[in-house]
Amino acid sequence: MWQIADATGWSVKYILSGVNYQTLIMMLSDAPRYVRRKSGKPGSGASAEEEAGEIAGFFRSQLDK
Repeated sequence: MWQIADATGWSVKYILSGVNYQTLIMMLSDAPRYVRRKSGKPGSGASAEEEAGEIAGFFRSQLDK
């Protein structure tokens, strides 16, 4: 929550009550981060596009219910 408040200038109250959960998740997944590889082989982890596709697929599946 601190990352979003710092980056956007939004208050904690607004983040908790004024922004929907899916938007917050997408904002957090889009934030830069360090990902440690599990093995020494290059390219063994999921790409940013694959991770974004998994998150989007999750929300699509939740909308179908």
